[in-house]
Amino acid sequence: MLKLKKHFSYFTFIYKTYYPLDFRVPGVNISADTAGVLKAIEDLKSDLKGDNAKLKQDIGQLGQEINGKLDNIATDVQGLSQRMDEAEARVSQVEGWAEEATEALCTCLEQQRKLQIKVLDLESRSRRNNMRVFGVPEGQEGDSVTQFIEKLLRSQLQLPEDFNFKIQCAHRALASKPPPGASPRAVIVNFLEFSTKEMILREVWKKGRIQVGTAFIHFDHDYAPKIVKRRREYNAIKKILKDKGIRFQMPFTNMRIHWETGVRTYSSAREAYKELKRRGFQVEEPVIADGGNSAESRLRELLGWLFLLTFPVVFCLHFN
Repeated sequence: MLKLKKHFSYFTFIYKTYYPLDFRVPGVNISADTAGVLKAIEDLKSDLKGDNAKLKQDIGQLGQEINGKLDNIATDVQGLSQRMDEAEARVSQVEGWAEEATEALCTCLEQQRKLQIKVLDLESRSRRNNMRVFGVPEGQEGDSVTQFIEKLLRSQLQLPEDFNFKIQCAHRALASKPPPGASPRAVIVNFLEFSTKEMILREVWKKGRIQVGTAFIHFDHDYAPKIVKRRREYNAIKKILKDKGIRFQMPFTNMRIHWETGVRTYSSAREAYKELKRRGFQVEEPVIADGGNSAESRLRELLGWLFLLTFPVVFCLHFN
């Protein structure tokens, strides 16, 4: 401020020396104007000092608020980190449990498959003495199915008059009576001895087609339902072979085809289908029933996606 006053005094001295009083503006007081300017400068400095102090105070308060919020954020992040570690540990436990559970389920499925094979074998053995007769019109058997079957076999086969069929029982398949025009129910015949049933089937198949009235009668073994499904897989292949006049046989769930180059046996419908396609036959692809290990394979495939399925669930349980 002292320097400003000195400069202003020097400026006033120069002005008075080089400019006569006649050229000054009338009514203008230089000293009064200088005092007003100095007072305005002092007021401005006071205002600036006050504003600076308030600004420093505001900045200090803002810094304290920011530090407090940063502390809260650090605390929250630490808590989330702990919960994330806990969630990862639980996910790891779930993965371990799922792997063990999958192995246990696969073991159960394997045991179940073995038991199903044994049950199927027992069921097939219990049907060894049974024979199924297809195509007998409903009601044609009369009051006694057993007498009707014996009479039918004696009339169609060359058997001794005193031949004993040893039929224990005979009845229609256990299903509701079909409406008129539908396929009749099969007749199930149970023989006392397996050898008798086999001999009758050989004689019937040797004769070929058996016709009673307008109906054609077919004879076959009494297979278990699962075996019947496996044999139905060959239907499209059998149709092609019959149309082409190629001889074939169906032992159990296999197919034996008598080609010109020799006899070949196929253990599945898909294998026979590939052989016919290779030989140039136009045949529909067989519909294969689900294998016993399909559930196990799907279960093992799902195990690979377990982490993607369990982690979001555990994450939501812990962080919601």
